[in-house]
Amino acid sequence: MSSSFIKKPVLILTSAFGEGHNAAARNLAIALREQDPERLVEVRDLFAEAYGSLYKVAQQGYFFFINHFPELWGAFYRYLDKDKAAPGRVAVYQRASRLLKKTVTDRAPAVIVSTYPGYNHLLDHLHANTKRPFRTVTVVTDSISINSLWYSGHSDLFLVPNEVTAQVMEEAGVSRDILRVSGFPVPPLFETLRGQRIAPGPSRLPKVLFLVNPGQKNAEEILRQLGSIDEIELSAACGRDEPLRTSLQKIANQLEHPVKIEGWLEDLPERVASSHLVIAKAGGATVQECLAAATPLIMSQVIPGQEEGNAELLSKADCGCTATSPQAVAAAVRHAFSHGARVWKTWEANAWKTGTPDGAGNSAREVLREATIEVDSTEG
Repeated sequence: MSSSFIKKPVLILTSAFGEGHNAAARNLAIALREQDPERLVEVRDLFAEAYGSLYKVAQQGYFFFINHFPELWGAFYRYLDKDKAAPGRVAVYQRASRLLKKTVTDRAPAVIVSTYPGYNHLLDHLHANTKRPFRTVTVVTDSISINSLWYSGHSDLFLVPNEVTAQVMEEAGVSRDILRVSGFPVPPLFETLRGQRIAPGPSRLPKVLFLVNPGQKNAEEILRQLGSIDEIELSAACGRDEPLRTSLQKIANQLEHPVKIEGWLEDLPERVASSHLVIAKAGGATVQECLAAATPLIMSQVIPGQEEGNAELLSKADCGCTATSPQAVAAAVRHAFSHGARVWKTWEANAWKTGTPDGAGNSAREVLREATIEVDSTEG
């Protein structure tokens, strides 16, 4: 039995296949360290560590497919959802399995938190014949369209972003006893940022922020269309994609209205909260951060399968809309701010009710509660 006088670590496992997994892991770690400064909290991407350059190639392949062959990716996603044998195939990741086993042995964590579903199946493989000497918590980063890989592996607790997702998982067979609606772990900073933005008016242009996804093939045409809109203050951020930034800057130089082209935003939460409208893909982190900031979102890209639920959540709550063609994006912006920004005001009010800026703190409390549960490590 573990000693109650020793605070065992919390190990958070993530993967960079979609920014939502990393964002949830990073923000949860911040909240855990704030709530329990004496406890070691470690964030690891064991797939990246185990496979190095091969992992980067797989990432590039992922982004290539979601941007250029989204329907094919959607079909693959749905296949994984229905394939009952998929969880058992984690045994092929022997290098990751060995690294996970070593990490668990070295760190002896009280809780292993997974923000990526593959780790639960690796743990099932490693502990097929033994009782785990730790608790497991899964932070689900998607909404509504939840792939079965999220819950087909063992977890002592599932933290989900909203009630509708909890209902979907309960209907799929997950016990309500191990489901907690904690909210998505957005940066805790959002708790103080929301409410500071001043509404657009006759003397204040609406601020529109276009977050360009890596490899988004219609980004240039979206910028051209947005650049034709009168009376908005437009910025476009390209992350660390310098060739894309150069390309968009050339287009911006030719536009009638000024556009600010930026790279990586170190102050992204502040920028999202101060913008009146964000245009971006329907990623789990992006949707939840916009809701946390009460900032309406126009989703310019929705990956079939994994992001369809995120788009459904935002559209049903009437906090924004989906517009996947450049012309539709521009039309949606004009519509939002027409007639005294009537539509935008509705979107903002609904985002206030839907967002969970305290998601990281809520999730951290659930994880720390699991860390107090004593676990008997004898064989089962």
